[in-house]
Amino acid sequence: MIPEKVTPLILLRTIRHRARQLVGACVVLTFALVPVWYRLPTSPFDSPLYVTRFLILLPMTMAIGLWLLAALPGLRDLRRSKWGASWATIMLTLALWAFFSGAWAFAKTRAPDAATNAALTFGTAALFAMVTACVGSPGAIVRALALGLLVNAALTVAGAVGQGDLGLRAIGEFPFAPDMPGVSVIVSGGWRYVRPYGLLPHPNILAGSLLIGLLAAGALYFSGARVWRAIGGAGVIVGTVALLLTFSRAAWVGAAIGGVAFLLAIYPLLRDRRVRARLIALTAAVVLVGGLFFIAYRPLINARVGAGEEPVELRSVADRLVYTDFAIRAIGERPVFGVGMGSFPWRSAAYLRDTFYELRGDNVHHVYLLATAELGIVGGLLLIAALLYGSAGMVAAVRASKNASERATRGALLAAVVALAVIGWFDHYPFTILHIGAAWWGMMGAGLTTPDQTGSSSETRNEVIVTPSSTSVTVSSAP
Repeated sequence: MIPEKVTPLILLRTIRHRARQLVGACVVLTFALVPVWYRLPTSPFDSPLYVTRFLILLPMTMAIGLWLLAALPGLRDLRRSKWGASWATIMLTLALWAFFSGAWAFAKTRAPDAATNAALTFGTAALFAMVTACVGSPGAIVRALALGLLVNAALTVAGAVGQGDLGLRAIGEFPFAPDMPGVSVIVSGGWRYVRPYGLLPHPNILAGSLLIGLLAAGALYFSGARVWRAIGGAGVIVGTVALLLTFSRAAWVGAAIGGVAFLLAIYPLLRDRRVRARLIALTAAVVLVGGLFFIAYRPLINARVGAGEEPVELRSVADRLVYTDFAIRAIGERPVFGVGMGSFPWRSAAYLRDTFYELRGDNVHHVYLLATAELGIVGGLLLIAALLYGSAGMVAAVRASKNASERATRGALLAAVVALAVIGWFDHYPFTILHIGAAWWGMMGAGLTTPDQTGSSSETRNEVIVTPSSTSVTVSSAP
């Protein structure tokens, strides 16, 4: 029975308050599911689009829906932010441009859903990033990523050591073995090494998810709580082993540059002798792990970086050059509008018909070329502007941090965004894969929140709460 004093307005405000409480949980759950590719048997949205069956899409859309139901908490703070408002405007403009590109997409006749699927992938990630910028908790996100790393790294190491899948088909693991056709392998002499997949469809995507968690674990290692320091230190060591075992060259480079970015972000903390000691101990552990890996896997490392001149690796490099050439040709043909979101694989397939290459249509392994080829110079510039404005805002938030733990947390988010931007120079998955895109833009949104922002905007600080055990109405400050 509804109490007499409870009016529809009070109920609406109560619903908004409860929705506000649930948004944060959905955001954290989304980040926890980044390394999980699992697709539902049928689309919960009753849609034929490929992206709608991903498990991770459920908490993402719930976060967006609950945020809208809660009357957009945090939006006023974002609008007042020097960098946040511009970043959000650019992101939404890019998402709309991606949807509009379906009208002139190269594949709109042969694959009418291709543009919609790709635009929905980016658009959902963009909206999720806005929600994260408004209500996300950087600390909670970093903890979720670090805890996820421990599980993800354990699966990776087990798959690499056992040289095969772990039989976890029920949660979406892909089958792989050294002699299985189509898997990613490295060959050096008689050594045939299959790269681990974890719960993702490719070792490179696995490496990207590991890298995100690795930097998050680094932040926990410098936090004040002893238990989180232990989890962070263990995560960095195990995560480093797992990342190395993926043999992802782009992720290795991203980890190196992201690590430098993280050290620059926490540099003021090194005035503390205890922090310096932790850094020295962690660096020594990472160097030791790297040295042992180099000794054990030197032939494969030589093959992977080209020193071994193995045909598999040479073919990989040659294929990427072909798609790079196709992307440049596509930009030259349609410089302003591009071939349409999600249409580059179809455009490259058309180019391949006039060649002798035994290849199929695929994305160019370069985020910035791909965005420009599909969305034209307009889309390419919007993407770069979003990265620049977002990164500038994150740097400002790092500098405004009030304590060591907060600075390390925000520094890790910034470093992860930088690392994925570097990976984007060598691969396309930060732009094309929902999971990594949600993490990339979502971490940027979380890092844009100002250190004094609690996630509640001024219009929702005082919420009217209905207490079920009483007919009275109380006013409570939203957490």
